[in-house]
Amino acid sequence: MATLRNTSIGFHRTRGDTNIARATRRANRRPHDLITAVISDNPTTQ
Repeated sequence: MATLRNTSIGFHRTRGDTNIARATRRANRRPHDLITAVISDNPTTQ
């Protein structure tokens, strides 16, 4: 579980999110956007 959490935090940081708690809540509300960003060749930032 720690590996998944650290991977998630790293993902959010590479996207430029500084508030990890807010980014995690947003990802939980919009899982489709997160999946699209992970599988996309050129993920977009919001």
